Amino acid sequence: MSLCALQASAQTDSTNSFELANFTLDDRFHGGLHEVSLGAGALFSPFIVANSRPTVNYAFGNAQLGFMLTDVAGGGVLRGNFELAPEFFGAGIFGSTGTYITGGTLWFRYNFVPRESRIVPYAQLGGGWVFMDIDHRYDGENFNFNVDGAVGLRYFFKPQVSLNLEYRFQHISNANLGQHNLGLNAEGPVLGISWLF
Repeated sequence: MSLCALQASAQTDSTNSFELANFTLDDRFHGGLHEVSLGAGALFSPFIVANSRPTVNYAFGNAQLGFMLTDVAGGGVLRGNFELAPEFFGAGIFGSTGTYITGGTLWFRYNFVPRESRIVPYAQLGGGWVFMDIDHRYDGENFNFNVDGAVGLRYFFKPQVSLNLEYRFQHISNANLGQHNLGLNAEGPVLGISWLF
């Protein structure tokens, strides 16, 4: 390798290190900006062991499109912003009854954006719709609703890209639209990657 090529390579490495060391996360969480996320996880039900509830464990993939609603505001540990994130997901059931769960969730998220850190915690609540084919003695019908909560951490390894680790709780039931409405309560981990722009 020539001396010029070595110098160019060293300069590029130095520039990349400088960009990673000095970017500010506030630039990624302004109102009007967007986020695309892909993830995968596994949820396990029942959340609290009960003889009357079925075992419905499922592995899923999801895609989200986030919309930053506000700029970063506040101080201390509550410093952050609000985000709206529609999600679509599909799951395969690997425990007990049924074969699939698919649906959509509208998440309302708060990002805790600390100063001078690459780690951004978040908390979110959401709700939406679900189609699934578990035994109708438990859910009454294929169409159901979901209510969800989650907490997680983002780690920005590049100025616009983060790895995400999340703990999620999901409740699924038909809101008494069917003859049976025992419902599901599931929880588990979700791993994902996000691109903010």
